[in-house]
Amino acid sequence: MVWPANLPDLNPIENIWRLLKHRVGKRFPKTEAEVRQYIEEEWAKLKLEDFQKYISSMRERCQAVLNANSSHTKW
Repeated sequence: MVWPANLPDLNPIENIWRLLKHRVGKRFPKTEAEVRQYIEEEWAKLKLEDFQKYISSMRERCQAVLNANSSHTKW
């Protein structure tokens, strides 16, 4: 299988970064120090289930990319 080098749809960590960004954003950091602190705190709160949710969808992700002819998908 040819694997595109930079295809975020097939990289579950991109979803984790989005989740982390959302959680930090909800806390409205005002300084760079707060951003760093909130990132560390929210990262520590991530659960195994957060990662498993995205990893378990790999079959659907791959099929969506194939169906989209390597174009953008919902992932």
